[in-house]
Amino acid sequence: MPSHQHGQSLLVLVVLLGALLSALWWTTEAGSAVNEKQRLANAADAAALSAAVWQARALNFDAYTNRAIVANEAALAQSVSLRSWSSYMTRLLPSAALVTAWVPYLNTAMMTLQRLWHVVDAVLQPSLMTLEATTSLVSHDIAAAQRVMHLGTVTVVPAILRESLSQTDSRYRLSTGGEAAVAVWASEWLRFASFYGGSFRWRQRDVVHRSLDGFSSDRRYTLAPLLGTSIVRFEKRGGTELVDFDNWRGLDTLSLHARRGLLFGSIRERTPIAWGGSETGQPSFSRGEHGDSYRRNPRASRLADRSVRRSVGYLGLPSLYDLSAAQRDSFAPPRILVRVALDDSARRGAKALLGFASVPTPTGHEQHLEGSAPRWFAESAATTSFERPHPRLDGARERASLFSPFWRARLATLTSDERVRLAALDGSPAWLAVAP
Repeated sequence: MPSHQHGQSLLVLVVLLGALLSALWWTTEAGSAVNEKQRLANAADAAALSAAVWQARALNFDAYTNRAIVANEAALAQSVSLRSWSSYMTRLLPSAALVTAWVPYLNTAMMTLQRLWHVVDAVLQPSLMTLEATTSLVSHDIAAAQRVMHLGTVTVVPAILRESLSQTDSRYRLSTGGEAAVAVWASEWLRFASFYGGSFRWRQRDVVHRSLDGFSSDRRYTLAPLLGTSIVRFEKRGGTELVDFDNWRGLDTLSLHARRGLLFGSIRERTPIAWGGSETGQPSFSRGEHGDSYRRNPRASRLADRSVRRSVGYLGLPSLYDLSAAQRDSFAPPRILVRVALDDSARRGAKALLGFASVPTPTGHEQHLEGSAPRWFAESAATTSFERPHPRLDGARERASLFSPFWRARLATLTSDERVRLAALDGSPAWLAVAP
């Protein structure tokens, strides 16, 4: 072999080795880049969904506590109604005893019932007053827990985002755009629901009144004798209402109504027969309808007002959270936007896997292989939707509110505007942000 051909195989081998190492490096780099990008995207989805799950739980907690308070208020109305009705019965039974005084056996039974009812009423009144005070205190404790949960969500959601990313991979963090998106979400969360307190408690009062049973809301009936129906009749009126947000009041009246003349004239109240009343909470000069008692039985109603058995154990209708008026008109739950960043220096690329970042060249120098980007990003979005697990039996569509616990978390699609906004805060090209 001629001397000038010595070493040519070594040169070819070096070139081939460099090409193979370069191909291996770029293949490994491309594979690790794809894997890292997928892990980054999965981490962003997991963080966004985890935060949305907490948001849904917070909204459902608001709904459950609102329902619990409404149920307690309905129980308070029933208690006040029972006290008013019991007081009414203590006056009705003696009047009934006068009618049955000349009826054998029935008179004895009526007298026994009258004495028994006095004993029952003596035990019932203080027992129910204690129950009302306890129930009201529990309702206000529940309302306080609701406020802590609702306001605490502002700090919990960002903590969940960071903890989720840290648990997935300690190298992942929220980017500058991601941190700004968290601040925007916090302001949207505080505007999403309104705190209905003071005179704005009309909303929960309306819900409470519509939740009352028939005995509590309207205790009325009319009894007309078979003969002379259009001449004389007995009218029972009564009901329990929340007056001025801080007072539950119940009235029960029974009056004899008759015409002015035998055939002509309107039928009006002639004689109050029995009455009773009860209330709990702060005294109020306002009054409700109470089953139309003030209009139909005005004299008996005045007597009932003077005989009201009062209790101060009721602390008033609690202030609660519900969707703001704007949200009820245009439903748009807060969107949780996540943008995760990974520095290229922390990425586990070909250099970390193969142990080298350069390859030899035929000239004896080394060619350095660089990473593809200084930072890597991934975006995700999540929100909560109001969805009943099963359709209503009446076929009606239920509007979103914080009185029904049908809030669910779900991932959402980022809009182009959101992508551009997040990318701009991170200094990324806008065209790259909207690229598919």
